[in-house]
Amino acid sequence: TGDALLASKFPTRESTTKRFLRADNPGSYSFKGINRVNGDFEGDSASTDDLEERAGGVGTLEKLNTLKAFKSISRGVAKATNSFSKKISRALPIKSKLQVWSNNGKSVSFVRKELGMDGLDSARLTLAKNFKFYDDYVTSQLPLWANKQLTPREVASKLSFRGLSGAVRSNPNFKYYDEYLVQQALVWAKKDADVDKILVRLGLNLVPAAERSQAVNNKYYDEFVAGLLRTWKEKDVPVTEVMTKLKLDQLTGEALLPHPNYKYYKNYVKNNLKAWTTKGDSLDDVAVRLGLDNLQGKRLEAHPNFVFLEKYWTKRGKYQENGWLKQGMTSYDMWKKLQVHRVRASVRRQSATYEAYEKYVNLIDDHIIRLHKRGFQDDQLPRLISKDATADELREKTIIWIKMKRPEWYVKFSLGLDGLGENALKEAHNFQFYKYYIDSTNAVKHTI
Repeated sequence: TGDALLASKFPTRESTTKRFLRADNPGSYSFKGINRVNGDFEGDSASTDDLEERAGGVGTLEKLNTLKAFKSISRGVAKATNSFSKKISRALPIKSKLQVWSNNGKSVSFVRKELGMDGLDSARLTLAKNFKFYDDYVTSQLPLWANKQLTPREVASKLSFRGLSGAVRSNPNFKYYDEYLVQQALVWAKKDADVDKILVRLGLNLVPAAERSQAVNNKYYDEFVAGLLRTWKEKDVPVTEVMTKLKLDQLTGEALLPHPNYKYYKNYVKNNLKAWTTKGDSLDDVAVRLGLDNLQGKRLEAHPNFVFLEKYWTKRGKYQENGWLKQGMTSYDMWKKLQVHRVRASVRRQSATYEAYEKYVNLIDDHIIRLHKRGFQDDQLPRLISKDATADELREKTIIWIKMKRPEWYVKFSLGLDGLGENALKEAHNFQFYKYYIDSTNAVKHTI
């Protein structure tokens, strides 16, 4: 009976051994003859019957030994499966691994270690052969962190920062922190978030106002408020309401000017002053917009917005001219607006009307020449030329060019003559003014 038991057990072991010796070849791997029942492995019914017949009536002992054999098989299958999984994992492309790691929420430090970059200093990290994959992985995490609304402190922790001192800017991971917070600043601005809440979120509420500009996170507060100002300007939010939003409405005098938010408010008001000037708003209209209506005497002068009312009064001419320039108003448009042609030629150049026209011509000239000096090519410069310009206006403008000693290239450009060959130049309608400029300039040179 013992021999029968041994004879029945050894063939089973041999068959099992052969199966798992083929584990390295998944294509030849077979589970034939093995069925899983309730999580355990059993032999097929035909094999079991043979065992009972050869056991000579000791079925209970045989079943016990058979169960042990199949438990051994189960352990072997588990081992082989783990080995197989490891081989498959090792064989996965790195990009597929990145996806698996992302799905499993693996940390940045884990991925860095798995890519063989753990322990590399800043200089060597970006030069590592797997840095591209690391970069892709961390970048892919940014929107996930944004969806979870992670705080700057939490993101800094995920990137393994040891504090947020100025030195952190040289950390290779800082670019991810920067990208995350720049985008967050835009989101906060779009939501019209409370400025004090964002200060707290950025940890700037704990930084003295005088030192805030040096803080790493101050950049993102700047980005946030700049976004707010754009949104408020688009929605035409009243100046007085902006003052409240920036927490300045309860401050006056010495407490107002040094406040970190005052520079943003000042910028917002100045941009509005320019817009109001371009529209031609009266001083009374501006006083109302600045919240100064019904104020007089010392109360008016003590109001923090009084300085902007004064600026509007003294600078409105300059604001207006710059506004016209941005709108593309030509010198001929100004000529017509001021009705210079109605002033008698004999007294024209001594009149206030002509002085305003000349000032605008010089404003255009200075602007375009300044752009040219900065490297802008002729085809990139604004062409503030009117096809309707009269000979009278062009002659006066040419006289101003001569007086201001404008360069030849600019006169040619402003008359629409640049790029013309010699014959085409002489046949052009505006050639007469260019020739007048050349002749007058040469005459002055000969005189000198």
